[in-house]
Amino acid sequence: MLVEQTRERSGWTARATLTALEITPSSYYRWRLPRPAGAGGSPANPRRSLYEITEVERQAIVAYARRHADVRHRELAWRMLDDGVCAVSPSTVYRVLREANLMCRWRPKPRAQGSDRPEAPVRPDERWQTDIRYTKVRGRNYYLLSFIDEYSRYIVHHELLTSMDGLTVSTEAQAAIDTLPDGADPPTIQSDNGSCFVAHEYASTLREAGVGRTLIRPHTPTDNALIERFHRTFGEAYENHDPQDLVEAKEIVGRIIADYNNERLHAALGYLPPIEMYRGAPEARQAERRRKLKVAREQRKQENLTLRQKLLTLDPGKNVSYSQGAKVAF
Repeated sequence: MLVEQTRERSGWTARATLTALEITPSSYYRWRLPRPAGAGGSPANPRRSLYEITEVERQAIVAYARRHADVRHRELAWRMLDDGVCAVSPSTVYRVLREANLMCRWRPKPRAQGSDRPEAPVRPDERWQTDIRYTKVRGRNYYLLSFIDEYSRYIVHHELLTSMDGLTVSTEAQAAIDTLPDGADPPTIQSDNGSCFVAHEYASTLREAGVGRTLIRPHTPTDNALIERFHRTFGEAYENHDPQDLVEAKEIVGRIIADYNNERLHAALGYLPPIEMYRGAPEARQAERRRKLKVAREQRKQENLTLRQKLLTLDPGKNVSYSQGAKVAF
């Protein structure tokens, strides 16, 4: 066994050896337990849950994962549920994909916890973030200006600009404000300290519209983390395109942001698209998901019970006793 060989050669303790091999102690000692061999070395009478997924569901999960190789297992679970492919939990999807050798190890990077950050918004249009991202078209830089709602991660307005002076940015800020429903409370718009965001025209536009304005701490882009994360997501999608002019670039930008707003499932939103949190009914969709999972779980139980009954054998002439004392002969 690899663990024993490594331990003998290195002279390490068992725990140090397992740590070096990235094997958990629970797995190692479980492997060492004696197992009564049946067909293929598996237990002769394995105890299987009534809610264990069926082979058809297992194949559906693997096939769906192969068609969406860039989607991780948690998002896969909710996509399959919404698309009516299979109703299983993310942990089940992970287990099936791991058994099919379709999972790779992932280790989260340690992150420093920020401080002095405002409380998270509790409703749409309470606080927006805005920023500008350089976007190349045939070697020339253009400027993607976006406004994102912090609560829903919805891009409420965007525009690909040829310049980023204060007057141009203030015009687009007014266009973003105009998307608000009639009678809605104006949000607070947060930005960095770029020249266009500290310009007199920009400040006047927000003040006349009754919109609050805040600036992040200098040299601290993490204060604007949501818009920065969106820019990364946008960049990953945009790099697959090569627009020939500004008109085509605007069409591509529009399609990417439409997909981000309306189709892409966001992990921070419980794997719902931003539009659902911004103007939809997220509670209803989550309730429908829970209903589908409950129905699928019950159907899975009935199917597994049926399979077990088919495998049940009874000896002729054997008496089966019931609690009432009655006996039935077969």
